[in-house]
Amino acid sequence: MRKGIGIVSIECGRVAGEEQNGITLFRGIPYAKPPVGELRWKAPQPAEPWEGVRECRRFGDMCIQNPGWVGMDAFEHHSQSEDCLYLNIWTPAASAEEELPVLFWIHGGGFQGGLGDEELYHGWSLAAKGVLVVSINYRLGALGFLAHPELSRESEHGVSGNYGLLDQIAALRWVKKNIRGFGGDPNRIVLDGQSAGGMSVGALISSPLTSGLYSAAIIQSGGPTAGRAVTLSQGEQLGVELLEKLSCRNLRELRSLPVEQVLKVSCPEPGGPLQYQPFVDGYVLREDPYEAISAGRIGQVPLIIGGNADEGLFAPFGGKEYVDFLASVRAIFGENTEDFLKLYKVTEENFQRACLDAQRDYGFLNIQRVLSRLSKVHPCPVYQYYFVEPIVLGDGTFVGATHSAELFYVFHTLSVMGGSTPEGKPMKPRLSQAQYALSDAMGSYWSNFAKHGNPNGPGLPDWEPLSSTAPQYLRLEAEGVQTEATRFPEKLELLKSKL
Repeated sequence: MRKGIGIVSIECGRVAGEEQNGITLFRGIPYAKPPVGELRWKAPQPAEPWEGVRECRRFGDMCIQNPGWVGMDAFEHHSQSEDCLYLNIWTPAASAEEELPVLFWIHGGGFQGGLGDEELYHGWSLAAKGVLVVSINYRLGALGFLAHPELSRESEHGVSGNYGLLDQIAALRWVKKNIRGFGGDPNRIVLDGQSAGGMSVGALISSPLTSGLYSAAIIQSGGPTAGRAVTLSQGEQLGVELLEKLSCRNLRELRSLPVEQVLKVSCPEPGGPLQYQPFVDGYVLREDPYEAISAGRIGQVPLIIGGNADEGLFAPFGGKEYVDFLASVRAIFGENTEDFLKLYKVTEENFQRACLDAQRDYGFLNIQRVLSRLSKVHPCPVYQYYFVEPIVLGDGTFVGATHSAELFYVFHTLSVMGGSTPEGKPMKPRLSQAQYALSDAMGSYWSNFAKHGNPNGPGLPDWEPLSSTAPQYLRLEAEGVQTEATRFPEKLELLKSKL
């Protein structure tokens, strides 16, 4: 039987992991100093070296956070603290000479929550396909994205905030420098993230600080969206307001506060806009990632970008009641309101389903608009996917291809699907052999992309890259995987004319 890689030497010392069926998992390797005390709200500093062999058999603490951004099981059973800058490595290598491709995973959670070792994206299956998987924790919420004029003055770059992004960049640099010892190839590092993790990937490929650190990128359900950018001055104003809420006169007093007090005051309102998130500071981000990606001012590498059918993110219409939904539709579509209602078969009884369908098409249209522009200026192939396989519960309840649903398929963790929700109400989904086959295919697409910058491989339906004349995408569902153009041209044309 194939053996694991054993003890690995890195720049800070030696580490030992836990081997299982030829794959070695290294948990909780520090990639930076704990960002506590005077290092709270400062760029990450290199980790301290250690003597002897560090036993990496426990996941590091996740960034301390408010509930509601990760499954309650993960929230309640994972330790949390400010001391959270750790990464995990699943490697199938038996020696440092193997030079396997690396998938660098960034978790989602609205930049307010989440953790790198949540069970739904453990890297065992992808590692079994010949890919070394790295997952990370990074600072979140106000701990990761607080800006303030005083913080900007103490920075050598004259900026503040974006500490969560700087954590990601520090982890990426750590991987570039150390991954060869784990059997990884430092010249084949693929960025991958979902939701806020996908937005992070979009920011990283737009940042001047990441040049040469990655070979390809995957953005899952975090595609670039117009109008989301926040400026440094806006971020600093938010920081001024936070100090006032906490009755702090300066940063020294703010840094001395218990972290729980900072979390309580900076917790976002339910359903309200995100306040603490990446912003254009002129240093980490010189421009809005949406503009950078649309214009091709990003890393010149192959890309995969896609989303899910029933996530309905960022659509400008909606409402809990029929009258509110109808009002938002009329405000946008005006004289074409009846066309909208007819195309989506809207009734007072089914308006919520119609709303989800319209939000689905809006999200799809947003991605295709950006990718259409990008395909004309980007010199490398761009692949689009569209995940439509729904979650259906054992009693027949249709949940849909919701936000995050594709993760169980990419990481082949269908066994934990529905087991942990932010509300603490586990679901019991209905699963079939066809869904497991879809999961195996998606894992192969992702691992092939990490290996070659091209997701295609033996036994898989062809996935053609986008071109300016053929806006095709890969439709992912258990009934069959296929490349196609949109199935709803009339709906998209109507949305395109108004949005």
